[in-house]
Amino acid sequence: MRVDLVPLYPKSLWVPRDAPLHALWDLREYYIAHYNDQFFLPPPAEVPNFFPLFAFFELIFHLPVSIWAVRALWSGLGRGLPGSSELLLLIYGFQTAITTLTCMYEAALWDPAVVSFEQKTVLVGGLYGGYFALAVVLTVDMYARVLNRLNTTNAAKKTQ
Repeated sequence: MRVDLVPLYPKSLWVPRDAPLHALWDLREYYIAHYNDQFFLPPPAEVPNFFPLFAFFELIFHLPVSIWAVRALWSGLGRGLPGSSELLLLIYGFQTAITTLTCMYEAALWDPAVVSFEQKTVLVGGLYGGYFALAVVLTVDMYARVLNRLNTTNAAKKTQ
């Protein structure tokens, strides 16, 4: 369950202290208090117009694919993935890299009077930067795998 999506879950799952996802709410509150991430401030804070769309991507694409990918990669250790899975992870990695880079760019432009240089360094260079690096590595790896499949198929067709 993603911390950034907590407000999109039904309130009954995270509002009461004994709710099953209340720990995620506490973690979200800690994150906001320590890192001052402007994307996660509660209303009436103004978020960029793209951010609700990115949150929607997280909910309908990133979360399900992440859960599936961890299970698929864990159970398929040493056996590899089918081509359709590699293609899905290529799309996932690329889309994750682009949305994360967009957020990094926006965060780098936040007013220094609101978000300090130190906070931006941790957010952009560390938290978002690490997530971006993983997405780029996944994208490059899956691109190489898909390209290898295509080249192998093309080579086989030429010999026929």
